Amino acid sequence: MRNAIGSYQTEKVQMKLKVTAFCIATVVAQPNAFAAEEVTEELNSQTVYIDESDDWVKLKSGEVLKGELTGTVKKESNSYDQEIEFDSDDLGDQEIELEDVSVLETASYFTIRTASGEIHDGYLSIRDNKLYLKKGDQEQSFPVTQVVSIYRGSEKDSDYWTADLFFGLDISKGNTDEFSMLGEVEAERNTVESRTKLNARHEVSESNEEKTAQKSQFDGSYDIYINNRLFFRPIKFSALSDEFQNLDYQVNASMQVGYFFIANSDTEWDVSIGPGMQYSEFSTVEEGEDSSASSTILTLESNFEYELTKDIDFSYTYNLDWASDDAGGMRHKNDLGFDIDLVGDLEFSIKATWDHVSQTKADSDGVVPEKDDYKINFGLSYEI
Repeated sequence: MRNAIGSYQTEKVQMKLKVTAFCIATVVAQPNAFAAEEVTEELNSQTVYIDESDDWVKLKSGEVLKGELTGTVKKESNSYDQEIEFDSDDLGDQEIELEDVSVLETASYFTIRTASGEIHDGYLSIRDNKLYLKKGDQEQSFPVTQVVSIYRGSEKDSDYWTADLFFGLDISKGNTDEFSMLGEVEAERNTVESRTKLNARHEVSESNEEKTAQKSQFDGSYDIYINNRLFFRPIKFSALSDEFQNLDYQVNASMQVGYFFIANSDTEWDVSIGPGMQYSEFSTVEEGEDSSASSTILTLESNFEYELTKDIDFSYTYNLDWASDDAGGMRHKNDLGFDIDLVGDLEFSIKATWDHVSQTKADSDGVVPEKDDYKINFGLSYEI
């Protein structure tokens, strides 16, 4: 009997210990559970502070980016594959498919082109798979899948233009006194339907007070976009004066068709080709030789730009003008450039040029100019 009572009391004590342990565990665990719940809720919440001047985009995955909408990336003409380029404040340039955008709000003026070829402009936003443009009190909407291209624009035409000014100067004194100067202005106007490119440069060099180079050149072209890759260039014009190539002046005009082989946030490469006419006036010629020459020409142009790093850009432009032998034959022009960001819009630039003419014209003294010219310039560029 005593054994039974003892066993019963032992079981009762053990039961009390188990209940006490359970209560303690429950009390300890509850705050942790509540804390975990609070942490989860805190992690799931997201607060994004956006200024009035910011563009911002929310993806269908729930991610939110703020920064600046640059425009569309030049993909194939199939509008369903369109991507936008968004310059995020934290992540840099990002390419985002339009179909992945849940909401896009911008603070700037944009121009769009639709699959039917229509051009529209206004303040842009995207929601519910539709693109909206607001202009004054009017708002238009378009299915996102029908948007072919988007360009950052403005109600002022001057805002479609960008320009770069370059100035390079090399001076050396001592046993040899040398002086070299290069000035260049580049301007480009981009809209949703066209592109205008202008370039003017002048260089002069002296060695021991004797002129060794004097060259002036102007190039201009106008492109009409047929779709996001293909473009038509109704006019490409260039004028050249080079004293040491025995060219008083040379002008040519051509018509080209071009194509963007690569076009994304880091790299752009387009090539164009077409026929044209060329007229050359020589400074002096040998007795009995014509002082001028005209010819039909085949023109080819290649423009390649690549962002090596966030602060360094590389560019390479190649031009070929293929004329008859008496008009100079084949002229190859190679321009290589590196631009390194310094402060704001100021850059340190390195420019290298190689020109080759297959058939140079002798002057009145019978001196035949060299076929190749090489030049490297260091200077500063400023973007306007």
